Amino acid sequence: VKYIILPSVAVEHKANAGPFARAFPDAEFYAVDEQYSFPVPLPPSFLGLPSWTKPLPPSSRVWDAPWSSDFDYSVLTVKPGPASAYQDAAFFHRPSS
Repeated sequence: VKYIILPSVAVEHKANAGPFARAFPDAEFYAVDEQYSFPVPLPPSFLGLPSWTKPLPPSSRVWDAPWSSDFDYSVLTVKPGPASAYQDAAFFHRPSS
């Protein structure tokens, strides 16, 4: 495993992402950048994410992702309230289209 991506802020994804990343410590770990906790903001390590977590930029159009030869992606961000956000990343595998 070379890359692990946490494509959502949903707790059911976060709960498994940290243990999965620690099982593959040589993999690069990316997470959408609006990870949050309630009622107070906590750092990614307090959410169970590994210390080597990198923010996933909003789109493959704004950076040269290491997987860009195979995948395009875009992150949808919706902020329904001041202390919350919804994010999800959609990936498109060009070779299979």
